[in-house]
Amino acid sequence: MSYRRLPRLRLVLAVVVSASGCGGADATGLPVASRAPCTAGVARCAARIEIAPGRFVPSFQSFSLAQGDSLVTDAVVVVHGTERNADEYFTTMAEAAALSGRLQSTVIIAPRFQTVDDAPVADEPYWTSNGWRVGDLSSSAGPLPRLSAYSAIDTILARLGNRTRFPRLSRIVVTGHSAGAQLIHRFAATSGIEPTLAGIAVRYVAANPSTWLYLGPERARDGAFAIPAAAASCPDYDDWHYGLQNRNTFANAVATSLVKQNLVSRQMTVMVGTADTLTADLDVSCGANLQGARRFQRGRTMIEYMNARHPGHAHRLVEVPGVGHSSRGMFTSLDGRRALFP
Repeated sequence: MSYRRLPRLRLVLAVVVSASGCGGADATGLPVASRAPCTAGVARCAARIEIAPGRFVPSFQSFSLAQGDSLVTDAVVVVHGTERNADEYFTTMAEAAALSGRLQSTVIIAPRFQTVDDAPVADEPYWTSNGWRVGDLSSSAGPLPRLSAYSAIDTILARLGNRTRFPRLSRIVVTGHSAGAQLIHRFAATSGIEPTLAGIAVRYVAANPSTWLYLGPERARDGAFAIPAAAASCPDYDDWHYGLQNRNTFANAVATSLVKQNLVSRQMTVMVGTADTLTADLDVSCGANLQGARRFQRGRTMIEYMNARHPGHAHRLVEVPGVGHSSRGMFTSLDGRRALFP
């Protein structure tokens, strides 16, 4: 991995914050926050997460997920974009936590979902460039059994919910930007882990994804929501991951009624930059274009859809003024930090 794009300021911050070294333990024997958190996507902050027996996903962690920390009250799981640059996402989220005064009390986990181009080692599952974000199973050419990236996040959340390791944890945010946000919205609809996390509030923040998951075949049409006129010429517009038809293995294991219930009831922040109106890395397939012309419009339209078709939903819209397709711009903005660290 390359770190040359990390801003000098953030690297200096990492050195200063980490200078105190490790601290002691509290009465439970768990490490306490005098041990400085990791704050940069460098090898010192890297650790692998066992997501199935003998199967691992690389990650960056501010505190050790395996070791735990007795003073941590919050967790942020942040998913990278299409470049799979988990190192940069981790550093950005540490910066957002520091700006919010929450660095010492928050464990930040940034998993990396690899493709074959990342040269994964023999015990690391990998996906296609689109497969990890939509929840497909890992490549059959990699280690078996095949696993969804969604089940990997389930495992991370289950580890965070371990009261022996994180006895004071009360809030988890699952977030991502761009391709990572595509994963977040679909994961929220299909994951079954949240009800098992007793006493922990889980929220989702999806920032600037190309597309959203629709819970029915209706799309915006003539000021309302109805079957689109282009449905005949775009027959897969309502297939997974745009809609609920022809779902993949992970998503199909969840009843349609439960997928709908999950997405309607889960605390989802739809976060869009008001300047995210260009086409760089934008999905412009017919199924995507039926959701709107650009990411900013598509985010607004998703909220309108939920208002019209699923009143009482738990989605909310946050518009970040003047920010385009930038994970750092979104997450470190005042509005972004309020969404992540309320």
